[in-house]
Amino acid sequence: MYNRDNVLSDLRSHIVEVTFTKVDGSERVMRCTLAPQYLPESYKQDEEKERTFHRENENVISACDVQKGGWRSFRMDSVQYLQIIDVA
Repeated sequence: MYNRDNVLSDLRSHIVEVTFTKVDGSERVMRCTLAPQYLPESYKQDEEKERTFHRENENVISACDVQKGGWRSFRMDSVQYLQIIDVA
C-alpha cells in the first residue's frame, strides 16, 4: 500500500501515472498531477483549497487528469501501482 502523504507530495511536483481499481471493478490507468506547471490555466486553484480538500477527505485523492484535461479522483485503497513520469 502506498503512503498517502508521499503520493500527494509526488502529485504536487510531478505527473504521476496511477493504476487503480474503479468503483465498478474495472482497472484504470491515469496520468495526473497537482503541480501548477502542468495544470491547464482554467484548472489552477488556490493551493490552500487543495490542501483543505485532502485533509478533509483522507481516503480520496483528487488530481487533474492531464490526458482528459479534467479533475478526477481515486481512492487510496484502490491504488495498485504508481510511478512518476513527468510527461504530459
